[in-house]
Amino acid sequence: MHWPYKLYSDYFSTKLILFIFILSFSDNVLAQEEELWFGTYTNDAGEVLQGRYKIVRKGRAIKRLILEPYGKAPMKFNIIKNDTIQRFVKLSWPNEPDNIGTLIQYSDGYYAGNFEDRTKVLPMVIKQFNFQDAQLQGNWFEPSEIEINIIEHAVKLLSSVDAWNKDDDRVCHSNEPYSLFCALYESSIRVDGEYRHLRPAVKFVREAIKEKYPQKYEHVLVDFNNAEEITLKEVHDILGIAKRNLLEAMN
Repeated sequence: MHWPYKLYSDYFSTKLILFIFILSFSDNVLAQEEELWFGTYTNDAGEVLQGRYKIVRKGRAIKRLILEPYGKAPMKFNIIKNDTIQRFVKLSWPNEPDNIGTLIQYSDGYYAGNFEDRTKVLPMVIKQFNFQDAQLQGNWFEPSEIEINIIEHAVKLLSSVDAWNKDDDRVCHSNEPYSLFCALYESSIRVDGEYRHLRPAVKFVREAIKEKYPQKYEHVLVDFNNAEEITLKEVHDILGIAKRNLLEAMN
């Protein structure tokens, strides 16, 4: 049996469109499964730090949990058990199988519990973003000399092309070439003891980029830093704009 060319062409065109639709739909579903949550975790020194998590859930069960703190490499937890009846998940700390934790689900968007490695109890909270997380990340800070100092220190860290990392992956290391984000990250720690993603120094840099390059960069600090057309001069210009805007906001 020989199909007419037009019928044959229409048939395979329809199949191709259907395949593309299914593929696109599947990608969207998979992408929607991963959520960005926040909260806190406790390190071995007993310090309570900001938690930034990538989480995948299926119903009440946590299928995947990755800790992605600002400026640090991601760490994947090992999920040992989900009890969706009693609403808890048992898991071990990344690369530390003896450091076992139990997180209790208090609501659909809030888990809290402790890790125990036989010597310490280390509390941890994971939850959907709310105003407390915004406060923890410095959203309530006012423009001040501290913010100016952070900007100025970032400029010093980016003193030359050799000191600038043009390929930012959001993982920062001290005393290595810095991206714009990592310069702000390191400067925040050196000046104020901790990085806060929503503090004015960082916020004003993001806003300066958006002002000068409207709707151009999705992940503002990283994409701007990595863009082929951006040189160190443009990075310094943005830091200068942010500093001027901070000074104006202080007056």
